[in-house]
Amino acid sequence: MSRYTRRLAFSALAALFIAAPIFGARGEQAGEPPTSVSPHREAHLALMNSPPRATTHWFRFFGDEGVGSTVERLAEVGDARFERLCGQLDACDRVKRPIDIWVAEDAEHFAQVFPEPNPMSEWAAGVAFLNANRVVLRAHGTAMFSLLETFDHELAHIIHHAFTKDGPPLPRWFAEGLAVWQAGESVVERLDAAVRAAATDDLITFEELTRHFPNDGDAVKVAYAQSSLFVKRLVRRHGPAPVVGILHDIGQGVPFDTAFETRLGSAPAPLFETLSDELESASNPFIFLYDGNFLWGLTTVVFVAVAWWRLRDRRRQMQRLADAESARIAAEDMAIYEAIEEEAGRRREIKSDPTLLN
Repeated sequence: MSRYTRRLAFSALAALFIAAPIFGARGEQAGEPPTSVSPHREAHLALMNSPPRATTHWFRFFGDEGVGSTVERLAEVGDARFERLCGQLDACDRVKRPIDIWVAEDAEHFAQVFPEPNPMSEWAAGVAFLNANRVVLRAHGTAMFSLLETFDHELAHIIHHAFTKDGPPLPRWFAEGLAVWQAGESVVERLDAAVRAAATDDLITFEELTRHFPNDGDAVKVAYAQSSLFVKRLVRRHGPAPVVGILHDIGQGVPFDTAFETRLGSAPAPLFETLSDELESASNPFIFLYDGNFLWGLTTVVFVAVAWWRLRDRRRQMQRLADAESARIAAEDMAIYEAIEEEAGRRREIKSDPTLLN
């Protein structure tokens, strides 16, 4: 299959993926699917009828020739990583069919799974199509997220959906925070992002985060940071059992707020605001001194200022030298002029002295 045909096929397959609810590793539910995929119908059928590149107990892995080594790597570790994740929730028996893992060769292929325009395609490393039981990953991750981190994160979303598919939807902040906790992602960088946001008064309120989870700009990092730190705190203070119990309750049709308050003894909003208050009190007004970009900018400003000062000083020195040289030349000229005048005066004296006449 040619590279162009593969791209057409991936684009067509993306149109079908979008029909299912989507959670991006680090993205949000996508928009409506396009109404027609007829231009890519033939390529789509060719790809859909192609066999998986690898099959394991829990997965079927798909991708073209360019991602063969990535597929092999995931196939080797996939089952063990999935069983660790579903074991945390005692949910391995809830996933009833194999999970399809599609590996996109590059950013262009990956972007085709999103409706246009969608800023998620620029920064997301993976996306989970929940109803389709399918995950699409970038073969090499992104600057923000590694491939295996994203693999675990997206699988966590699939497992959560297996719990809650018959109940009300999970709030996006809870789903993302829970996935970060399950995937074992470090919260150090997220804590740093949250503290920086607190220092600049850019934390997102609970109401804003519940109403709309951001999908572009710096707010994405802040939203993930606050969500993951909040869920991490809940697990640390109450243990994983009540947090996992919220998933069980939602699967039985219990509204999220009710399940949360029943399991944890409080509504989520006051606890979330407490975390925000603590982040603000812990923020350092000199936090920017720990920021590499800020320090680089500050160094550049200092360098330019010093260079300007030295250039100005050099000009002053040159001006002083020029003034001194001008004064020396003027003195020499004056001396020569005075010598000439003296010689002229002497000659006039000789001419006017009668004793010196021949």
